[in-house]
Amino acid sequence: MDTKEFHELSVDSPIENFAVVKDWLQSIFDIIGCVGKPAKQLFIAVDEMFTNIAHYAYQDVGKVYFKASYNADEKTLKISIIDNGDKYNPLEKPDPDIAQRIKDKTVGGLGIFMTKKMVDSIEYSRVDDKNVLVLYKKII
Repeated sequence: MDTKEFHELSVDSPIENFAVVKDWLQSIFDIIGCVGKPAKQLFIAVDEMFTNIAHYAYQDVGKVYFKASYNADEKTLKISIIDNGDKYNPLEKPDPDIAQRIKDKTVGGLGIFMTKKMVDSIEYSRVDDKNVLVLYKKII
């Protein structure tokens, strides 16, 4: 199996630091040739998950860790997002009723739903008091 591991990234949780995460992602996309729709979907998915961590995981500022690997045989990018914040499994949240939300003009709560739609699979685990969210995306 031909798998490439990329350097890990650690950033403080304030939302302004997504610029650093975006640059990190772009460097990985450049290496593996990820462009167009898959790249845009991954930027959105990672942005949504980082935003949730930045707003809800910590009472103050915490760390967010990113790991990435690319399986060239399967053409799949794996991105792990890890935080030490309060336990939270975003996959337990039920998908929203989009039509009702539009009708009621409800704001917020769509990030996890959008992320699930933009990646091929998503996993959550709690390991050593850390939230570990893993996103998988085919890069075709």
